[in-house]
Amino acid sequence: MAMDLMDEIRREIERLRRRIQEEIDRAFALMTAPQPPMWSPDGSLQPLYQVYAYPDRYVILVDLAGADAGSIEVKAVGDALVIEARLQRSVSYSDIYGTTYGREVTFHSYKNVIPLPPDADPERVEGRVRRDKMVEGVLPRRVRPL
Repeated sequence: MAMDLMDEIRREIERLRRRIQEEIDRAFALMTAPQPPMWSPDGSLQPLYQVYAYPDRYVILVDLAGADAGSIEVKAVGDALVIEARLQRSVSYSDIYGTTYGREVTFHSYKNVIPLPPDADPERVEGRVRRDKMVEGVLPRRVRPL
């Protein structure tokens, strides 16, 4: 009886060990996967953003530091949220990264196309620009029929 219990505990520990190893492998693969550039030679920067999921809505925060607040546009296009804004002043690649590499690239604007979760309702998006030039987009989740 005691041996059966010990065997069961060993099997459970091994199952947990494998699951932890799978999660570590998945996280490592995400960290080492090639990332697309956050800028484009056409002069646009891709702003950082974060999506927060709540039971009834999604909240998307987009950081537009240095943007001209009057030029910020947020619109839903299909199943994506498109964020665009002009920068208050042009910025070169070397200004941002402190290197001469890419010195000829100058940025004039922000642009990002953020894919929306499948149950988000882009037709009812509400957005506001906060004083710190963070754009906050609120998208309700679609109500599923019972």
